[in-house]
Amino acid sequence: MSDKCIRSVPASAMAGYQDLSDFERGVIIGAREMGHSISEVAMKFGFSRTTISRVYREYRVSGKTSNFRHRCGRKKTLKELDHWRQTRILKRDRRSILPQIATDFNDGASTSVSVRTVQRTVINMGSQSRRPTRVPLLTAPYNALRLSWARQPYHWTANDWKHVAWSDESHFQLYRTDARVRVWRQHQ
Repeated sequence: MSDKCIRSVPASAMAGYQDLSDFERGVIIGAREMGHSISEVAMKFGFSRTTISRVYREYRVSGKTSNFRHRCGRKKTLKELDHWRQTRILKRDRRSILPQIATDFNDGASTSVSVRTVQRTVINMGSQSRRPTRVPLLTAPYNALRLSWARQPYHWTANDWKHVAWSDESHFQLYRTDARVRVWRQHQ
């Protein structure tokens, strides 16, 4: 095998699986067409013998050198329109839980999706589940009541403060049964 037409590829280039580029596929096919064996081509380019034989077999069957496998793995269950529907469901009720979102989505969809798929999609769309911040309603009468309550103990003596029960309470739970509401928010 002559070194003029084929260049060597370091072993580090072989690390990890990647789809071959059209150029790499063309070089493999060209080397095989020139009469080089599968082992020779594999040694020079650093691809496995299986890859070399598969690429050349695909070329002989179809006559094309381009990659047929544009995307590896399973196809996406949800399309762009489905993402739009999920966004609409989330905005309609931000306090809905994932099983409820999945049920609402599956009511009108032609494909049925799991709760885990809904969760992954919602997170990938940029939303996350957060506890809502508790903010008191600050109206003018409410502000006046709060101010009067805060001013009551202003003139208390040390003896008056002895009659106040001080506590350092903490809330502990073993399981998530406190029924706290969560809302869906966009990433900031």
